[in-house]
Amino acid sequence: MTPPNALRPAPGPPRPYHFPDFTHRPLGQGLTLWVVPLPDRELVSVQLLVDGGAAAESEPEGGIAALTAETLVTGTRRLDGHAFAEATERLGIEIFADSSWDVARSGFSALADRYPAGLELLAEMVREPRFDEGEFDRLREERLADILQSRSEPGRLADEWFLRAVYADDSPYARLSAGTPETVEPLTVEQARAHHARHWRPDRAHLVVAGPVRVDDVVRAAEATLGDWDGTSPGHRTIPVADRGGRRIVVVDRPGSVQSELRVGHVGIERSHPDYFPALVMAALLGGTFSSRLNQRLREELGYTYGARAAFDMRRAAGPFSARAAVQTEVTADAVRETLALVEGMRAAPPDEAELREVIDFLIGVFPLRFETTGGAAAGIEPIAVYGLDHDWWATYRDRIEAVGPVQVHDAAVDLLRPADALIVLAGDAARVRPDLEAADLGPIEVVRPADD
Repeated sequence: MTPPNALRPAPGPPRPYHFPDFTHRPLGQGLTLWVVPLPDRELVSVQLLVDGGAAAESEPEGGIAALTAETLVTGTRRLDGHAFAEATERLGIEIFADSSWDVARSGFSALADRYPAGLELLAEMVREPRFDEGEFDRLREERLADILQSRSEPGRLADEWFLRAVYADDSPYARLSAGTPETVEPLTVEQARAHHARHWRPDRAHLVVAGPVRVDDVVRAAEATLGDWDGTSPGHRTIPVADRGGRRIVVVDRPGSVQSELRVGHVGIERSHPDYFPALVMAALLGGTFSSRLNQRLREELGYTYGARAAFDMRRAAGPFSARAAVQTEVTADAVRETLALVEGMRAAPPDEAELREVIDFLIGVFPLRFETTGGAAAGIEPIAVYGLDHDWWATYRDRIEAVGPVQVHDAAVDLLRPADALIVLAGDAARVRPDLEAADLGPIEVVRPADD
């Protein structure tokens, strides 16, 4: 059999790339302004980041951070939803607002001569939001429908149950950041107003502007719109992270499924972990590229799946690590066994130089793609601002990837992968997969229904 890699052309040397120079300065009341001048671009991207993500919400209000962000873009005190939409259309911009665990953000992209007016509208939206009750109720119902719809999709169902089963019950990470039906349904517009009043404040906020701009012009525009923005926020919670631990299998029963959505993993690491780069390379070698071990074995050699991946989801506190694939029902147990063997194999010995070289070349080669647009450059500032990374983070990124050798990959696998304690979640036909799982003796099996609490 011809090795799959033998027919591929050898990769060329990576293109030279330098993350654009940027500057930052305090703007008042704690707000930090970041400017990334990109004189050869046409669009200006603006992003406002606040410490108002899901980590800042109280647990009974799970989902309020996301709904607060979504409701912001439905108008201001001065402009109702229709007038606000007309204002954005006149400027040729589309203002967005969303949230993740560690940050809430809003922003837009505009032609260079229109970004000052866009920034005025963004500042009005953030400082004087409308929070129309009807719009909030509509968005809440849409969110509920989306959550319930997700439970009919095996991939999203497996994701939700993996979080529920891998984290202890008292950890917010045991749910999706968008909340659950039980927490979202009773939310009110008053709670959104309160979340906004507490967390959309300048003292921990960052304004990022990237594009064909001059720093002094941006400073003047920012001071004119946000310079007197005041107030302080309480900051975010410290997320308790407790891994339930212990090998076990949770089968989310979907009678009649022709595939099983597979998740194998455990609690991973936080964004500030000292082994960030070895972990990144190790995960890519296991399941982050087309030629990764998982994809080669499960897809190319065994034909179990169209694709298999593995990655750490790094957050301010330790997010999950998981390997994932959608596999044919009749090979579910074999796919689990193969996945565990590949994870264990990462711990058994360092990778050879050729395999590691291919992964590093991939990571270095795709690195510039994320920053091709002004929106990408603005997004590149977010982890530096939110996580307090060194300002040369992107300038030294490739060198740090290059510095990861076989020993570091192996050490990271030994330290960070725990196949013996791995949780296995399957969304599939329990009646068809359970006998093979029991015969494989991979761990105690629990069968749950999608609607189980």
